[in-house]
Amino acid sequence: MSREDPIKAEKDYSATLDEQFPLIEKLPYKQAIDKYLVLEKQTRQSSDLPSSKRVLNRIVDVLVDNSDWEYLNELIVVLSKKHGQLKTSIQTFIAKIIENLDKLNEDDKQQLDLKIKVIETIRTVTDKKIFVEVERAIVSRKLAEIYLNKLNDLNKAVDILCDLQVETYSLMSFSDKIDYILLQIKLTLQKGDYNQAKILSRKILLKSLKPHPEFKAQFLKYLIEINIFDFDYIEIVKNLLLLIDISTVKEQDPDYKTYLAGIIYYIILSPYDPHQNDLINQIKSNQVFSKNVDTKVFKLLEIFTTNELIHWSNIESIYKTFFTQSPIQTTESKTNETNYKNLQKRIIEHNLRIINKFYQFIKLDRLAYLLQLSIPESEQYVSELVNNGMISAKINRPQGIIKFEKAKVATEKDSNINSLLNDWCFDIDKLLEEVDSIGHLINKEEMMYGIKQRATT
Repeated sequence: MSREDPIKAEKDYSATLDEQFPLIEKLPYKQAIDKYLVLEKQTRQSSDLPSSKRVLNRIVDVLVDNSDWEYLNELIVVLSKKHGQLKTSIQTFIAKIIENLDKLNEDDKQQLDLKIKVIETIRTVTDKKIFVEVERAIVSRKLAEIYLNKLNDLNKAVDILCDLQVETYSLMSFSDKIDYILLQIKLTLQKGDYNQAKILSRKILLKSLKPHPEFKAQFLKYLIEINIFDFDYIEIVKNLLLLIDISTVKEQDPDYKTYLAGIIYYIILSPYDPHQNDLINQIKSNQVFSKNVDTKVFKLLEIFTTNELIHWSNIESIYKTFFTQSPIQTTESKTNETNYKNLQKRIIEHNLRIINKFYQFIKLDRLAYLLQLSIPESEQYVSELVNNGMISAKINRPQGIIKFEKAKVATEKDSNINSLLNDWCFDIDKLLEEVDSIGHLINKEEMMYGIKQRATT
């Protein structure tokens, strides 16, 4: 059983090791290992931490130099379970083995199997031990890469990697945690498990990535991929706007102009609301888009912000290719089909809002003609927009007339109050999310403290 490192050793074996090591090196390696194990026992029982680490490192070096990985694999279990084993000693021992794992050739079937065996042994002895949690994460990543690249087993790689909650590892550096979680998200996206990827993405706070632009850019790309799968167009736009604002993306990313076109693509597909309207006007007035985006694509912003009806036939003839092939690459072919259908829906909604502005009464057959729809379809869209609060209207079906009611113009005071209430609701939601996150972390710490207490008793 492992124990805490002592403040002071009962006996200093450094001189003994200096004397014995040159003599032991002259022996056959198996006899040398026996001698080293005797020294390991003496240094461990005397709580001589520096000497214990020296002996364990020497054991690893001798066995690796003689390619006796089978015996080393046995010693991992034996030495980690020794009574009174020092935590730092065993941590150093395992770290030393991990350093030498790359000496096993993964292209050789026998050595690859041996490497997997050693890694699995390390994962077993480090399970539920906080002081070697970083080492467990390192070998788990190596094992996942083997299953992914050598054995072509993506599902197994995901299971191994996502089994670890590295965000709770106090000994792991922040950058290593982020890199690890990003790899977890990457593999779950490759697997097509978007729900798991979304859960993993919540472990990273975007504002915490400000000092790490390369991590922020990669994280935003993964979020965009998740948003595309969910057809969450407005979130795609928000994340793309954050992405193009990163200096490294502006200066080095070859897809920079593609992201700009993608912003226009997805803001057009976003359902209308005050926030979407505000964003589309901001994008339209931003010179970055007018200078770097194709004129034909940029003109879409003008088309969807004017008080004129949009004819579907005109849009289809000019922009069909653009909207059936998303600027942002996606593996789902059905996604582009859905986007194209949603474009038709956005045009109908736009036309209804324009008609609502200029008509107080309109006949259903005339409305259907203007929308290029059947009368039942026109009624359905009017009902949807009324339910969504985009327009206010009443349908008189016996007379075949629709009455549009003009929305009251809000005063500046009302607007400020609404803005204040919206901000308050947003802040409350964020606060509750933080409380949930903190509660989760507290529960984790309590569980780990309980495990630690049981281990020491």
